[in-house]
Amino acid sequence: IQKTIKKTARREQLMREEAEQKRLKTVLELQFILEKLGDDEVRSDLKQGSSGVPVLTEEELTMLDEFYKLVYPERDMNVRLNEQYEQASVHLWDLLEGKEKPVCGTT
Repeated sequence: IQKTIKKTARREQLMREEAEQKRLKTVLELQFILEKLGDDEVRSDLKQGSSGVPVLTEEELTMLDEFYKLVYPERDMNVRLNEQYEQASVHLWDLLEGKEKPVCGTT
């Protein structure tokens, strides 16, 4: 029984680690995408729908720009780094959890 309990606990731990690794991968992909939105060529492709990418309006791109500012704020030396990134982490967490909380004019 103890051997089975240990195997089950280990399997559950591996599943938790795999889920966390997947979430971290999602954050890194999001970071890459949001940073690419600063590229004029990428923005142009998104506005025109060229290169097989979906069409986004200027309003949608502006909302993504605002979200970028929320999750990657500029460093404010008057605020502790820990405090500054706490709010950013809340936005990323809500996104990963799929919460439909309004942010930047959309959910």
